[in-house]
Amino acid sequence: MTKTTIATLVLIALVSCSPKTFTPEELAAPVDKSRQTRILITTDLEVDDMNGLILSLMFADQYDIAGIVWTAGMYHFNGDGGLHTLGQITPNYRCNAQHCEHRVKTAADLTEYRPVDPTWLPRILDCYEADYELMSRNNPNYPTPEYLRSITKVGNIEFEGDYRFETEGSNFIMNLILDDDPRPLIIQHWGGINTTVRALYSIYQRYYGTPEWEAVLKKVTDKVRIGGSGEDNCRADSGIDKMFPGLQNGGYGLGGFFSYGTFFSASNSPRRSAEELQPYMHAPWNLEAYKQNHGKLTEQIWLMGEGRAVYGEPLIYNYGLITYMDWGLSAKLGWGPESLKDYPRAEYDKYSWAFCQFGCASFINIGLRSDVNNRGNNHYTIVMWEELAARADWAISEPADCNHAPMVDGGQLDFSAAPGETVSLSASAVDPDGDRLTASWYVPAASCTYKQGKAEGLGVSVSKTWNASFTVPKDAQSGDRLVVNLEVRDDAERPMTRFAQYVITVE
Repeated sequence: MTKTTIATLVLIALVSCSPKTFTPEELAAPVDKSRQTRILITTDLEVDDMNGLILSLMFADQYDIAGIVWTAGMYHFNGDGGLHTLGQITPNYRCNAQHCEHRVKTAADLTEYRPVDPTWLPRILDCYEADYELMSRNNPNYPTPEYLRSITKVGNIEFEGDYRFETEGSNFIMNLILDDDPRPLIIQHWGGINTTVRALYSIYQRYYGTPEWEAVLKKVTDKVRIGGSGEDNCRADSGIDKMFPGLQNGGYGLGGFFSYGTFFSASNSPRRSAEELQPYMHAPWNLEAYKQNHGKLTEQIWLMGEGRAVYGEPLIYNYGLITYMDWGLSAKLGWGPESLKDYPRAEYDKYSWAFCQFGCASFINIGLRSDVNNRGNNHYTIVMWEELAARADWAISEPADCNHAPMVDGGQLDFSAAPGETVSLSASAVDPDGDRLTASWYVPAASCTYKQGKAEGLGVSVSKTWNASFTVPKDAQSGDRLVVNLEVRDDAERPMTRFAQYVITVE
């Protein structure tokens, strides 16, 4: 085949896999969880967080969950039984409610706001336990239900921005920070940051001015990654950045998968997602792929108008009972900021996907590299929807009766080459279920820095299924990075896809 660097060329090759029958352990080799990314989830348990936590558990073989801590935020706090108001505890609050249908004069008078069901977390872990036996046979790297229960804690939930008291959750975070695990601790804030602030404040109170302080300060600033600043002002109000100079941010991102910003399915929403994603956002796919008859865990994913009430929510936000989002009306009723009073109402179909907070998505390894710009690619999002459907089968099926991901070995992934030089690429793959594989080689233009990500038209020359070559454009500049994808998809009812990404840096 003639090599080409101008015309787009994607070769799709169908190949048969080895007929070997894999044991359950070989479907996904057991890994040392202490070598995986260490993630602590803090969440205010809004409905998007509920969906996100379910997905986090469905993909929990991919990372090491260090903790799940319920906390407060500007949209959800449970109060202290009417002893105090938000304004008394947190004068510098962000809560943007107004009078909440004239229940209060202002948000400062709230004694609680859209409180969260205290039984939800224990119940969702019961659902996980019900599905765990079969899930763990399909992949041995899921954490045990007992472990998950041991790391699930209640933090500072009384008021937004409230870090007055040590709680079970704040002390748990404090102990994780101070333990001897050398890995970065990525603390994700899906709601407020107040429980993490309390943990750091407690460390400061305990060690500042002691002989141990310098060592403790170094441990905190080396180890902690603050993922998002949270839905409150207490990071600035508490002064933790002055207490711990050098405190690092990072380790949080939606990864482009299942993001609330990506997944507005309403037909008339100004933020409606791309048409190519729409088939994965509505019935019947949602019901058939994971919602119905796929175990206890995915059954709990919230869909629009499905008939369940969300605890603590006014009707305007009770998306399990309604099939619209009307933020304009919520503002007029005093449940939201007046700035949204002219926001158009969005109409949904019954059983449509609404939105999801899933900060662990960035740490799911399907072969896409973290040092390559893969964001905003709807094709990768579709791959992840398909993977969710395949994983939902793991909760109800023995390994012989459901699908597992291809195993791809990309070989050498990084190259340096001069303009006009040709680079040879070689890979191999096997499917644990013996399924036929589809191999595709192509250049994802937006992932290349060549021509500022507008590298359309670059092709890959394929000599054999697992061998290809790429010629660097003659006008490439020194330092340009060009990316070649090998995409391997299995031929199954619920397909799964894995990638190898090659990066060629221009000399």
